[in-house]
Amino acid sequence: MADDTDTDTPTAPVILTEVVERIGIITLNRPERRNALNGELMGALHDAVRQMADDPDVKVVVLTGAPPEGGHGGFCSGGDVKGGGRGAPGSEKGVPRDALEGDLARHDEHASMLLHQMPKPTIAMIGGPAVGAGFSLAAACDLRFASDDAVFAANFMPNGLAGDYGGTFLWTEIVGTARARQLYLLNDKVSAADALAWGMVHAVLPPEQLRGYTLDVARRLLRTPAELMALVKDNLNEAEQDSARRRFLLANEAHNQGEAARKMAARMAAKQAQQVQQ
Repeated sequence: MADDTDTDTPTAPVILTEVVERIGIITLNRPERRNALNGELMGALHDAVRQMADDPDVKVVVLTGAPPEGGHGGFCSGGDVKGGGRGAPGSEKGVPRDALEGDLARHDEHASMLLHQMPKPTIAMIGGPAVGAGFSLAAACDLRFASDDAVFAANFMPNGLAGDYGGTFLWTEIVGTARARQLYLLNDKVSAADALAWGMVHAVLPPEQLRGYTLDVARRLLRTPAELMALVKDNLNEAEQDSARRRFLLANEAHNQGEAARKMAARMAAKQAQQVQQ
């Protein structure tokens, strides 16, 4: 039987990168899925962050998400549980397998750790939902600016998961253990206004003003020599966790995420077997 599918129709890349005035912009580009991370996007994000970290022409890095059709902005709605977010090729870049084994220094190459530790300032431009992995990626950046219609939520436990992309320890550093436990255990949706009041973001703007404001801040940072910004970031990173501890925290979180996924699969299998018996 003939296949009428047009196999020559090009598909949009899942991630977009550009450099504007020495500002590197990484845009997650799955707007039809609110930029949820499938395996392909996890792998592409890993490569894009590494590219920006290594590019000598980039002094500041901005992470954002493509807007829905007719919208002003987006960010990331988490892992794509329906579209290859678990176990698909590339997903090991997001949740490393056997994370606690071997040389933990390899986790310094993880996208969230690179965003957090690279010697260049990183900015999350949050024009939509920052949920799950998106919630964690926002925390990985040095600065966070949000539109007034953005929303934040950990939302791992409702999906049978434990956390990824370093969010559990990054948010603990940002807002303190009491607030982080509230975010991860209760999974409430947090408005942009509350996020600002809680110290989760640094500014909230009308959606149409978010990009201009974010790029203006990035241009302010461009005035500082790259070598000086690198020294300041090194001071700030070392004030949080030493390298060995930071690597272990990411590895432990990844291990627990894998355990949570396996236990959830076992529960589902047991439930299905019980239904068959009935």
